Amino acid sequence: MGEYYAWAATGLVAGFESWAEPDFGPETGSDAVDAGGVRIASRMVERQKFYLRQHDGRDIEVHLTDCGLLLRNGHAATAVWAARKGAEHGYCLHLENHTTGAETRLPQNIDHIRTKVGLARTAKYGLIATTPAAIAMLAWLLIPGTLDQIDINWFFIGATTAIVVLFVIGLIVAKLVLDYFQADDDQKVWQAVDDILDQVHTALRQPNRPRTRA
Repeated sequence: MGEYYAWAATGLVAGFESWAEPDFGPETGSDAVDAGGVRIASRMVERQKFYLRQHDGRDIEVHLTDCGLLLRNGHAATAVWAARKGAEHGYCLHLENHTTGAETRLPQNIDHIRTKVGLARTAKYGLIATTPAAIAMLAWLLIPGTLDQIDINWFFIGATTAIVVLFVIGLIVAKLVLDYFQADDDQKVWQAVDDILDQVHTALRQPNRPRTRA
């Protein structure tokens, strides 16, 4: 459903900060409970902020949430971001500590990158499945003499039941199809991340070539 790209930065960790703060969830559908105007968080999250100081002297700021990877100032690390093509901002999906050999992935961030499959979008496809049936029933009712041949009350009960069944079937089929596309998007994102990591590891394995004097 989309195209994605990834990029990486490797350098020394500097200015590392870590702190915990309450997680109130997203603005809608939050896990927080409103009690007399007081927001109650359901859990605490760990935030990390640091800079990756690269060989060319540039510093890249990195913000993470619950990465679960031990980092210290002076450690050599690589961070990999991914984004949908055309997007100006990406999210960190992979972090590797070359000093300790540990690495981690941040799958929770992929929800910010790929297309979201929400209930409203799924319901839209369910409505599309019921529209032709509703139009056909309406057109049949407009045929002269049709209303004289049927019990209108039973017709509406049967028609309503049929539309509801079609809507549920359309909803289920749409959910399965959209879940498939979402899984395909996930695979594309991780493939982009893996491709960049292969390039990083290849570059790290190559010895530094000595400079030659002219």
